[in-house]
Amino acid sequence: MSYGSAAVVPRRVTSPEEAREVVDAEGAALVTGIDSEDAAMDFGRAMLGDELVRIGRQIEATRARSEVEGAKVERQPADARGRKRMLSSDTTVPMPPHNDGFAFGDEAPDRLFLLQARPAADGGDNFLIDGLALMDLLPAPVAEFLRTVPIDHSEPGFPQSAFSPVLRTTPAGRPQVRHHPYLAPVLGPDEAEQWPHVRAWLDAVIEARDTGTRFRMESGEMAVVDNYRMFHGRHGYSDPARLLYSIWGWTRSAVAVPHRVLDILTPTDPAAQLAG
Repeated sequence: MSYGSAAVVPRRVTSPEEAREVVDAEGAALVTGIDSEDAAMDFGRAMLGDELVRIGRQIEATRARSEVEGAKVERQPADARGRKRMLSSDTTVPMPPHNDGFAFGDEAPDRLFLLQARPAADGGDNFLIDGLALMDLLPAPVAEFLRTVPIDHSEPGFPQSAFSPVLRTTPAGRPQVRHHPYLAPVLGPDEAEQWPHVRAWLDAVIEARDTGTRFRMESGEMAVVDNYRMFHGRHGYSDPARLLYSIWGWTRSAVAVPHRVLDILTPTDPAAQLAG
C-alpha cells in the first residue's frame, strides 16, 4: 500500500457536537457556513465546550503575506547547528506538510481551525495526512525508531524543543505524532546512524502529500483538525486574492498552554510579550 493512502478528505459535519465526535475519532472534519473569523471561533468554543482553555487567531494566509514572511525569514540568522529557516515566498509550490505551531514545542495547539475565506481561482487545494495511519504503513524498523528514539524537533532560530520520539503519548494519554521539515537526529555519536530513519520519515510524508487525495475548500468552509494527529498544507496557487485564516485552540488535554501570544516570525523569548 502506498503512503498516499494516509491522506484523507475530512468528513462533512453539521454541528459543533458532531464535529467534536468526528475529530476525536477520525482526526478532522469539515464544516460549512462559517462567514467570519468570529463565527469560526464561536464554532470552536461550542465544539470544545468545557475542554477549551484558549482559542485565537494565529495567521492570515495570503500570497502577499507569504512574500512578506519569506523576506523576514531570509534575514534571520542560522542556528548553532548551521541550519536556516526556510519559508518560501513562492506559493506556486506545495507547502511542506506540518503540524501547526511546531516551533513552539509543547505549546503547539492541539486543535486547529482552518477557515477558507476566499479560495484561489485555480489551485491551492488542501491536504491532510493522518500521521498515525502513515506510521502504520512504514517499514517496521523505521516505525520502531520513530516510536522509541528521541530526536530534535527544534526549528532554526527558535529555542530548542525537548527531545522526544516522533510518536509519543502525552501526559493526558493522547497519541501525538509530529512532522515538520527541520526534524533531525540529536547531535552526537549516533547522528549518522539515525539519519536514514529520519529521512525515511521525511520522504514518506512528502510522498503521502504528492500521491494522496486532496480537497478544495470553498468560501465559508472550515477544516477542524486534531493538530496532534494530522499534518496539513496546501498545493500550489498564484492567486493573490486567496485568503485563509488559521485559528489555534488549546484544550485541557493539551501538553502545555502558552501564556503569551505566539509569533511564527520571531524567536520566542520567555521574558517578552510577542505580537501575533
